[in-house]
Amino acid sequence: MKLLVLTLSFGSGHVRAARAVTEELKRRAPQAEVHLVDALAKCRLLFRAFYVWPYWAMVRYAPALWKRFFERRVARRHEQTAPAWAFRYGCREVFDRISEFKPDIIIAAEVAACEMAVIAKREGLTAARVINVITDHEAEPVWVKAEVDDFVVADERVRGQLCEWGAAPEKIIVSGIPTDAGFSAAHHAFATREKFGIGDDLPLVLLMGGGSGPTRMDVIAARLCKSNVPVHVVAIAGNDSRVLRRLNRIRSSARTKLHVLGWTEDVARLMQAAAVLITKPGGLTLAEAALCGLPVVMFNGIPGPETVNAERFASKGAGIFAHDVSETISAVENLLRDESARAAMSLRSRQLARPSAASDVARLALGESDEDVLKTEHRMTA
Repeated sequence: MKLLVLTLSFGSGHVRAARAVTEELKRRAPQAEVHLVDALAKCRLLFRAFYVWPYWAMVRYAPALWKRFFERRVARRHEQTAPAWAFRYGCREVFDRISEFKPDIIIAAEVAACEMAVIAKREGLTAARVINVITDHEAEPVWVKAEVDDFVVADERVRGQLCEWGAAPEKIIVSGIPTDAGFSAAHHAFATREKFGIGDDLPLVLLMGGGSGPTRMDVIAARLCKSNVPVHVVAIAGNDSRVLRRLNRIRSSARTKLHVLGWTEDVARLMQAAAVLITKPGGLTLAEAALCGLPVVMFNGIPGPETVNAERFASKGAGIFAHDVSETISAVENLLRDESARAAMSLRSRQLARPSAASDVARLALGESDEDVLKTEHRMTA
């Protein structure tokens, strides 16, 4: 069997979910050929200029404009995020890869990945079964295409949206968001502190910005470093080099202990060692936090899916959605002062965990269980 997992690196969440599915497929079917493709890795510069960069410019500098744009796209039930010719020209290597590899199954873990899989199918480049994996608690009509065979979604809300836009209910599994197996494994907090040279026993606050930004995590770090509440802050800038530089400048003069990291594969370890997580509310990050039973203070949500992610997590009592820097700092300080509130929030966070999501996608793709049974199971437990 040949399986192609296709995603686009808008932030790190889609890629991490796609990687989790890829690893689970390889574990379950070592004899299968499984390829993970990031369509933006080798796309044309012109495609980045007209498809990728405007998105980042809007969410960084004009989030209200992005909010209107996204809401209009949903309200008018747009069927594409870009014309088919733009994808064919801008991401030619993806279509060449599909044509040459001849996958039996394409798993699309981002909305434009779905569009490209469908274009390839319509143009006769592939007859692969297409499975959409939606990694937020908010979808949009672009996901719904006649050529899509199955949907794996985060919750019943997304299932309802897809049905409203024309997806057949029997094609949809409510399974949660695929996460790396490392988040289900136990990591000892003392060993984690030792690995990162954290010699004190202060409460650990983990600060994350979503891998690629945009975020004001440097402003939050600066305020935390002036807090009167004893704390050790670990800030993960991911691939956002600008924020990394700012964080390092703050660290050099901070009176509070601040540990600054760029990209790291040890997020699971750090989450399990932390008392509180401060983060942008990406669907994948919140799914990881739930697996670690970690209370979350959410900030800088991108209008649309991230805002819905944050509102859902907060409504379940698993986190706090802060609307500005002062609210963020206040929420963190209150949680650090109140151990019982933190413990209650931790419990509610853990209740949202869906550790089998990556496994369910793999089972569906590999045909390891009866699809109707699998879909019924998740409709009953969602």
